[in-house]
Amino acid sequence: MLIRALAKVFNAFPVRWQRRFMSAAHQKFLVGVVGIGVDPEGRILLAMHRFGSPRWRLIGGFIDRDERLEDALQREIAEETGLRVEIGPLLEAEAGYRWARIELVYPYRVVGGAQRLSGELSELRWFRPDGLPDIRPDQRGLIERHAARALEWARAPAT
Repeated sequence: MLIRALAKVFNAFPVRWQRRFMSAAHQKFLVGVVGIGVDPEGRILLAMHRFGSPRWRLIGGFIDRDERLEDALQREIAEETGLRVEIGPLLEAEAGYRWARIELVYPYRVVGGAQRLSGELSELRWFRPDGLPDIRPDQRGLIERHAARALEWARAPAT
C-alpha cells in the first residue's frame, strides 16, 4: 500500500524531476568501454600506458554523454593509437576493477589507419594469448575468458 502511494506521488512530478530524484537517490558509476583487439593469427593488441601502473593493458576509456558504446571504443582507440577499428559484439559487462564503474568489453579488429601513439601510450604490441606480458589481473581474466570468442569473430568476414 505504501509503495502504491509513493508511486502516485512520484508520478505526479514532471519527468525531469523524476530523473533528478532518481539521480540523487542512486550511486554514481563511470561507464567505460574496453576492447580486446585480435588479429587473424589470434594475437591480442596491448598498450603500455603512461598513466597508472606501468603495465601492459587493453585499450579503452570512458563514454561521452550521448555517445554510442561502440563509437566510444572506436574513438578511444583512434585517439590513442591512430588505428581505425571495427567493433564486434558485446562480450561482457562487469563491475569495474577496484572502483565504482561499469566496464563493457568488446572485441575489435584493425581495419585501417596509421599507427600513431598518443601521449597516453608509450608502446603498442601484439601478443599471443599464451605469451601475455605482465598485465592487470582483471584484464588477463578478460582475455582468458574471451580470446577464443573474439578470435572467432575476428576471423569472420568484415561487415
